[in-house]
Amino acid sequence: MPVISPTVHSQQISRELECQRALEDEFLVLTALAEEAGWSWQEIALAMMELTEQYVAAMRPSSAMEARSLLRMHSKSLH
Repeated sequence: MPVISPTVHSQQISRELECQRALEDEFLVLTALAEEAGWSWQEIALAMMELTEQYVAAMRPSSAMEARSLLRMHSKSLH
């Protein structure tokens, strides 16, 4: 099942809830598959939290690099 694209573009809280709803079906399928494979709900939850932490860590450097790149471009245009 494809993940639904956002329809709300301005209100942060609405977008967060909409994103949760868009991911929920796939999340339930993934957790059900893990349970059927023999993993406990606690193991699944811990694994999902770890994967989420890894995702956040992986996304942060690219955002920081983009910000630094924009600052460099901006400072060059000021000189």
